[in-house]
Amino acid sequence: MHSEHLTNLHPGWVVIGWLIAVAITSGVYLALVGSGLLLPGAGAVLGIGVAIAVGFFAGGMFVGVRWSDAPILHGAAITFLSVAIWFVGSLALPGSFEAWSGPTPAVLGLILLQLVASVGGGWAGRRMMVGDGGGEGAEEPMAGGEPTG
Repeated sequence: MHSEHLTNLHPGWVVIGWLIAVAITSGVYLALVGSGLLLPGAGAVLGIGVAIAVGFFAGGMFVGVRWSDAPILHGAAITFLSVAIWFVGSLALPGSFEAWSGPTPAVLGLILLQLVASVGGGWAGRRMMVGDGGGEGAEEPMAGGEPTG
């Protein structure tokens, strides 16, 4: 596995992964609302959690497939971008700070869910691209393309 160094972090892929994650999260959320599966009250948090998990896993997986260096760091950066945009939005947009936040445990849980989903997606995307490492007895190709073992 490539090392998880900041030099392997590509900001462009982080932004693209975040945009994909937000788009898929929005689509899943709208599908849940449109189908009537999003329950009011405490059930809404579960539906939102499902939408976030699916969306951020897909965004992380896209980055892991397209840019397989440092998938864990890219997943963490996608989540950090969410937190940074939420922070800037809460300061810049009209309304009070409390209007942009919910109960602290729910907000922290959803941020942790974003982190786990985007890192898991990045790791899964990288594993999909490079394979499982070959395992024991795997044949490695020579320069000419013929197997050595």
